[in-house]
Amino acid sequence: NIVLPFVACLFHDVNAMTGLFIHLMPPMVMYTFMWHSEDIRSAWPEVFRLTYMDRIHFFPEAGPFFVPGSGLDSVVGNATVLYLLWWIPYVCFMLLFGIDLPKKFKYDGTPNNPKWDTVFHSTMRQGACILIGRTFRGRSKRESLQQMEENNFDLVDFLIYMGFHMIAALSAFYLIGYPCFESQKFHLFMLIFVAWLAVTRGSSRYTYYTTKMYSRALRKEFADQLEEK
Repeated sequence: NIVLPFVACLFHDVNAMTGLFIHLMPPMVMYTFMWHSEDIRSAWPEVFRLTYMDRIHFFPEAGPFFVPGSGLDSVVGNATVLYLLWWIPYVCFMLLFGIDLPKKFKYDGTPNNPKWDTVFHSTMRQGACILIGRTFRGRSKRESLQQMEENNFDLVDFLIYMGFHMIAALSAFYLIGYPCFESQKFHLFMLIFVAWLAVTRGSSRYTYYTTKMYSRALRKEFADQLEEK
């Protein structure tokens, strides 16, 4: 999830800060428990009984891959189950009515006046719609931009998005999760990298706000006068 553009440090944006907290706090907490469990036990012996930390293993005993009905004795098995406990209800919610909530127009063309937004729609508006449209749908950039403006994404867009979301999440368990489990230095490096990435994105956004956004708004507002000159 660190590649997602909304994982950024923007102090004025509640949604961005919530997303940053959701994505940054779990690996920070796990770093503390994984690599400083003795310090935690000595500080709060009656609260945290972490005597089992040395017996935790990353892969299921049956093999490196999680098989439904087994593998709950491992980190990757429990992580996969936890991910599916989110993924399945979210897909059902979106297929039933969530995908239509942010649309600006109803199916008959009348204004919808949406009150709700979803992570899917937010991510699609930040460029994923153009990428999916160009790569998989044969859609022009103009059509994708219109969809982004109207929040009008169809089920095929959503299924492609969620399919790649699952592939990326499950792959990350092995490509990032396992090295973090085995190496404290790699785990610390990933935390520093994510923090740096969030701060860099936030600073870039604030630079855009202070140097480009207002100048573009002014040029658009006074376009007629500028053309006359």
